[in-house]
Amino acid sequence: MINVSKIKGQYQQLCHLVSARRVKDALDILSRMVGESGYSDFFIQQEHLEHTYEQMLKYMLEGVQDPERDSVYHKLLTSILELADRVKDKLMESHSGWHTYILKHEVDRQQALTGKRVIETMDDLSFKRELDEIIDEGQISPGADDDRRRKLSADIFKHLWLSNRYSEAENSLSAAIISCRDFLWHEKSLFISAILLSGLRYWDEEKVHRLMDFAGEEDQEVSARALVALVILLYQYDHRIEFYPNIIHRIKLISEDLKLEQNLEKIALQLIRTRDTLEIGRKLQEDLMPEMAKLKPKLEDKLKMDDIRDELLEEGRNPDWESVFSESDDLYRKVDEFMKLQMEVADVYMTTFAHLKQFPLFNELSNWLFPFHHANPDLKELYDAWTDSFDPGLFVDGLKKTPFLCNSDKYSFIFNLRFLPEEQKKMLSTAFLMEMEGMQDILEDEKLGSGDFIMRTVFIQYIQDLYRFFKISPFKNEFEDVFDGKLDLYRSDFFSHIVEDDSITRNIAEYFFEKDHFEEALDIFEMLLEKQADDRELMEKAGFCNQKLGRFNKAVRYYQQIGLSGDLNLWALKNLGICYRKLGDYHQALHVYEKASVLQPDDQTIESLTGFCHLKLGDFDTALKHYFKIEYLNPGNPHILRPIAWCYFALGELKKADKYFAKVFEGKPGYYDYINYGHLQWALGNKKDAVELYLQSLRDLDFEMEDFLNTIEDERSILLKKGINKKDIPLMLYYLQ
Repeated sequence: MINVSKIKGQYQQLCHLVSARRVKDALDILSRMVGESGYSDFFIQQEHLEHTYEQMLKYMLEGVQDPERDSVYHKLLTSILELADRVKDKLMESHSGWHTYILKHEVDRQQALTGKRVIETMDDLSFKRELDEIIDEGQISPGADDDRRRKLSADIFKHLWLSNRYSEAENSLSAAIISCRDFLWHEKSLFISAILLSGLRYWDEEKVHRLMDFAGEEDQEVSARALVALVILLYQYDHRIEFYPNIIHRIKLISEDLKLEQNLEKIALQLIRTRDTLEIGRKLQEDLMPEMAKLKPKLEDKLKMDDIRDELLEEGRNPDWESVFSESDDLYRKVDEFMKLQMEVADVYMTTFAHLKQFPLFNELSNWLFPFHHANPDLKELYDAWTDSFDPGLFVDGLKKTPFLCNSDKYSFIFNLRFLPEEQKKMLSTAFLMEMEGMQDILEDEKLGSGDFIMRTVFIQYIQDLYRFFKISPFKNEFEDVFDGKLDLYRSDFFSHIVEDDSITRNIAEYFFEKDHFEEALDIFEMLLEKQADDRELMEKAGFCNQKLGRFNKAVRYYQQIGLSGDLNLWALKNLGICYRKLGDYHQALHVYEKASVLQPDDQTIESLTGFCHLKLGDFDTALKHYFKIEYLNPGNPHILRPIAWCYFALGELKKADKYFAKVFEGKPGYYDYINYGHLQWALGNKKDAVELYLQSLRDLDFEMEDFLNTIEDERSILLKKGINKKDIPLMLYYLQ
């Protein structure tokens, strides 16, 4: 049975096969899709494509030299994709039941009433008369007849959104919108969203060019949105761009004028930030349904080695690394903390305002992407609510100026005000006025009023508007979620055509790195290392990423590679030691820590790790020397008592072990302490005391019988060495159970 999921799956697979040049497999899928459509024109076009491919194969096998073969092959691939576009759209129209296609039928019906069903030029548009009124200066002023103006705006939006292919009519319409001064910035911004949604629904090269046209607008509210839409569309269709060389050619022509490199970096980083929003949301959900992780007994846990020094088991980032994002640039220095807070709690904004999207305004698809502006007729009812203690205009003006809420959330906030009691409105007005005064001081800074700040703010707000549209709007299921996936723009072909400066790619890697997205950070670091093989910091960070991802062998290779170009610093040695310990290679780890101790003598962390390696290698006497050194350097450290007690126990010096275990119990013992002390009492022949200690460990809610059994099994050999009868162990376990 054909359904939306199947249609999308077939289409995506076909596109992938064309990109991989598996033409026969792509044609097979196309044949199935055409058959499911039942549309005769598609059969004819499909047969023509198959015939072309067969002829190409025939000429190739016969050795016929055809100077046009590459051109024909390129055209064939493009034609397969474009026919697949038409077939997919026909299938979705027939089987999806989506609001999009219902609306498309309604628009087509109204167009048919004009007697010009086929739109060839702008004169054929159903709203041509209204369009002429606004284009011909003086007939409709921007403030006159809001209803007529809104209807025209809605008609243009629907036409640009629902048109599959842009021909002369759509191109002329876009040109007229750009050139006509009577179209306001917020109307142009809305039309950009229409082109973006249209492009995401149905590919057409002309839509990319129209976004480039809008990107050249002087008004930065318009230009910034067009750039975001352009980047998203290019990323979504990156596998196709190679078939349309005019796109790349034009991008290179406009790159310098539009500062594409710098702006692409800002847009890419903001798109990547949305991944943190998803991650925060997942974590919040998990917190609502916590699940206790199973404990895996380890000697480190038993001896609470990490309590000796906090950094014992995990060496952090290298303090020598400069943080690219530790300080904002001059533009953002004054609002650095505020902006950081906004980015960190983006999901909180989502959660807060998601419940405030029930107003009638949000029943219209286009309003999810409509810029916030004071002249919006939807705000009239709010303006009518003016009182001596509540001035709606104050809120609207303040919200328009603030860069810290997206447009969609500003509408949610302002409409919710109507339902507050008068006293709360008054209190909110006072607080809001104070906030606005403080914010105005910030925004009046001449640097913050610069174009770069405005562009950057629009990037942030528009991407957040889009995020809400694709994640929580009632129309979300009818669109491919552009925020669903890796968002690895740096791997895109179009990115490589725009970005020539490796520092931009490096900045993206640094953001991934600082936000603990180690997989993506590593991907870029390794890309950069292909060009900068001797960059020590890149190698350190690549090693650290592998280490954090649990790929300890690869991490070791990177750290060793650093050593080939010079001596390893203390940070690298410590992390190399961690990797060897994780791999269970305590001989190599010990060798590393001995080198580290030369660089930093008497360091308690290094001493404890050196002692631990000796302990794991069975050299308990040497391990004790290192632990006693820590005890000497840090008298009264209660955490060093456990490993000393364990070493004495392993050496068979049970009375000394008993002395140190007793000191441990003067503090706050944990479940492993009860087990360790139980072992000692059992070895001393005090079985009843051992039983009570074992039972005490099992009374801890975080420690279960399975954990206990695993611990006993891991330590069976050492118990036997201490004289415990092999046959007594299962009896003890049975009794405890």
